[in-house]
Amino acid sequence: MDLWSKKVPGIIALTLSCWCAAMAGGDVCRSPLVSNLPPPSFRSSSQLSGSHGPGFAKLNRREGAGGWSPRSSDRYQWLEVDLGGRTQITAVATQGRYGSSDWLTAYLLMFSDTGHNWKQHRQEDNIGAFAGNSNADSVVQHKLRHPVIARYVRLFPLDWNPHGRIGLRLETYGCPYDSDVVSFDGHSSFLYRWSPRPRQATRTSISLKFKTLRNSGTLLRAEGRSEHSLTLELEKGKLLVVLRKGAGSSSPDGRHRLVSLGSLLDDQHWHRVAVEHHGDHLNLTVDGSTAWVQIPPGFTLWDHEQMSVGGDRGLAARGAVGSDGNFCGCLENVRYNGVNLVDLARQSDQRVTVKGNVTFSCVEPVFVAMTFTGPQSFLRLPRATGGPPPAPPGVAVALQFRTWNRAGLLLTFDLPSGGGGGAVWLYLSKAALRLRVHKPGRAPLELSAGSALNDGQWHSAALVSRRGHLSVAVDGDEGSAAGRASPSFDVTAAQLFFGGCPAEGSGHECSNPFDAFQGCVRLLTVDDQRVDPIEVQRRLIGSYGHLQIDVCGIIDRCSPNHCEHGGGCSQSWTTFHCNCSGSSYGGATCHTLSRPLGRCGGQRVGLRSNLFAAIIIIIIIIIIIVIIVVVVVWMLRSESESRGREGRRPTHRQRGRGWELNEGKRYTSSPAKRTNTEATRRGITTSTWTAAGPSDHS
Repeated sequence: MDLWSKKVPGIIALTLSCWCAAMAGGDVCRSPLVSNLPPPSFRSSSQLSGSHGPGFAKLNRREGAGGWSPRSSDRYQWLEVDLGGRTQITAVATQGRYGSSDWLTAYLLMFSDTGHNWKQHRQEDNIGAFAGNSNADSVVQHKLRHPVIARYVRLFPLDWNPHGRIGLRLETYGCPYDSDVVSFDGHSSFLYRWSPRPRQATRTSISLKFKTLRNSGTLLRAEGRSEHSLTLELEKGKLLVVLRKGAGSSSPDGRHRLVSLGSLLDDQHWHRVAVEHHGDHLNLTVDGSTAWVQIPPGFTLWDHEQMSVGGDRGLAARGAVGSDGNFCGCLENVRYNGVNLVDLARQSDQRVTVKGNVTFSCVEPVFVAMTFTGPQSFLRLPRATGGPPPAPPGVAVALQFRTWNRAGLLLTFDLPSGGGGGAVWLYLSKAALRLRVHKPGRAPLELSAGSALNDGQWHSAALVSRRGHLSVAVDGDEGSAAGRASPSFDVTAAQLFFGGCPAEGSGHECSNPFDAFQGCVRLLTVDDQRVDPIEVQRRLIGSYGHLQIDVCGIIDRCSPNHCEHGGGCSQSWTTFHCNCSGSSYGGATCHTLSRPLGRCGGQRVGLRSNLFAAIIIIIIIIIIIVIIVVVVVWMLRSESESRGREGRRPTHRQRGRGWELNEGKRYTSSPAKRTNTEATRRGITTSTWTAAGPSDHS
């Protein structure tokens, strides 16, 4: 057997063993999570009957009616599972209702830590829908692109068998998840001091997770004797790495903004952060997006002696962002060079000093948001949503919203017919908040407030009409940002419409001459009474259409920026746009060279670039071919040499007599070999017949 033949089985065995080990490692977090849960762990929007309840929605079970089915089959139904604690989820599987024609063909998957503020899980290419089943018995399983950490799982049917109804059994797979969590109230923090003092380091690593409702605040600050410091801050929902070098910094307050990454990080979902400092460069990673930056001279050597987690006690004096510059929210697994700081703080380590109300669990308020997804989205509420006392004359509405669109209707209602009728619209136009009051026979009354309200941040809007006085305000500013007037009529309403109007024929009087609103709304109050969106979802008050409740589905399509060559990115709710005017490129992402560069002209540069790319590709192909030829020649030569050694191996003790014997057969004589050798020297090729056939000698 030649050398290659001996190596191949070993290589195959090694490959298979590595593959099996990888598969075994991947199966470590693949345990069923739903099959052993008690019935109270299951909830649903509705159920067809007691035997169709959510507790029967377990994979491969036949109890009850063989699965869950809601009272009506529409896209407002959902099934929810409480896993009992935060769990790492790696896969989900679905099945139709046993012995029926009821199954899902597509669904959405959402996760939550609290049972509120759901986050939709998206697959590759930002696709949200999961493929379901084609019958009631087969199991369709999806491995999640990235493991999800959550306690609650909620499934929303999108489509189902057209000849049946919604029917579902499901399973999720994963493993337990342990972590060290701490929460801060915006005025608290803890300080960790190294003991003994660490040596000056050229390599530093920081990692953590955080969740918050505030768009600004300081997560942590590390500092040392040389007045060098590093700070992780939130500013308008983006994460900043800030370096300081005492009073000698180039900026007036000693701050050097090194890099910014991420967006919409105040969505009350967990976000992962990692900072790696090595020599003269730094890597910042936020939720899988990484930025590499060069550290300015003078900042490369760090000698941190202490770290403040949850805030910076010196920020208030420097006028930093936030109530006092501190972080309000939850942090998880805070590690500095491998040291778990949260664990040390929880154990009351002597190196840790706690300030204020620090809780070693995630304490967070519940804000239930609503997402207006498209032009057909609307929310209708009756005037009196909070019960007694009765609403006073006039109307008062307040809410918070976030959107990327420059225009859209926030609120509309009709004026009483007894006063001549008319309508009121509160809407966005050119990214400003505007109010229009229309009354037949009179000039329209228009007010305006705010600007640049389509930046994706949360903004508050308030409309108040009391005793003939009308006002509108944005972000609590009733000064220069608010318009005021005193109309000669009271503005009252029997029912309110938010985001848009119902379809024609619904029986509701509603008109919208503007675009529908696309974005998120929360903290909605009517006449100083808070509206509970969960009651709206349960159809206890009002009505709605094409509305996602308990979720804010805003996405930043400009983070990361897909515009190339310095193109500016802007976006709406559904798409993004690249402004390539500052470069010589065009196209959807500023990728295509669109005009000449210098004397050579853009076309020549483009041709030269294409020619260079073609040459590189040809060279690579030639190199690959040469490598293949060399490997094949080496294999053939190794095989030939191996066979030659086997042919010359003596198999009989009479080899000294000039004969080579093998199994009693006469092959050749030594003189013949000598003849062939001489012929070979002369460049003549001869063939000699053996018992096995012709053998060429060169």
